[in-house]
Amino acid sequence: MKINLIYGTVFASFLAALSASASSVPLDTTNYNFQLDGDGGGAQATLNGVPTEIFCDNFANEIVVPDDYSANVTPLSTSANLDETRFGGVTSWTAIHLTGSGAPVTQDDAILNGAPALARYEMVAYLTSLYDVGKGSDAYNDRIQEAIWTLMDPTVSGPAPDAYGINPTADLEAAANWYSTMNTPANLNALNSFLANYEIVSDANMTFKNGLGIGGFQEQIVDPPAASPEPRGAIWMLIGLFGTCGFLLERARGKKLSPVA
Repeated sequence: MKINLIYGTVFASFLAALSASASSVPLDTTNYNFQLDGDGGGAQATLNGVPTEIFCDNFANEIVVPDDYSANVTPLSTSANLDETRFGGVTSWTAIHLTGSGAPVTQDDAILNGAPALARYEMVAYLTSLYDVGKGSDAYNDRIQEAIWTLMDPTVSGPAPDAYGINPTADLEAAANWYSTMNTPANLNALNSFLANYEIVSDANMTFKNGLGIGGFQEQIVDPPAASPEPRGAIWMLIGLFGTCGFLLERARGKKLSPVA
């Protein structure tokens, strides 16, 4: 009876450990890796204790550096579950109109405006990969940020800010071309391999209205992703629990086998 109780306690504790691994984790911003004059940019941070770099994908909220937050982490893939992201449930986006004329521009317009939330996050990952952190705040990096904000612009949020009159057409065209090339059966594995380098970090305390995450810190994309220690922690907890189990089991057996005085 005591042995069954010990195993039941260990199993319940292990389930609790696994459940905890899926919960929010600490996000602590430490300092800017580059801050853009037009707002946005990137920062250094620790995500669940692991150093990483984060980049802004959201213009309607703010994040303070340095500060401490609680975050939900969503790994990117072509089948990612976006339930805990700020834009995952958005279905109505501000129309994008690229400058220029001709079939290529029309086609890129169609790709961008027809993109659902997951496709937009995928293109944001691609645009993030184009940043030149060493350049700091310059027209090149500002233009990439403007392209990201133009992509992640729900209708209810109004037009994306453009402090310096930057035209992000070139970067949006590059994102549309990249997505149309990669989002094919032949390139699906390569696309998933690329996306595996990125995670979406969203405020754990957001509320949702009409599919849009409301409140909380400015959503970030992580590049490269912070290693998630929770599963490893659960394994070590399991090892510890079974070690305890073995100790208690020996004690239980010892008591059972001891002669009665």
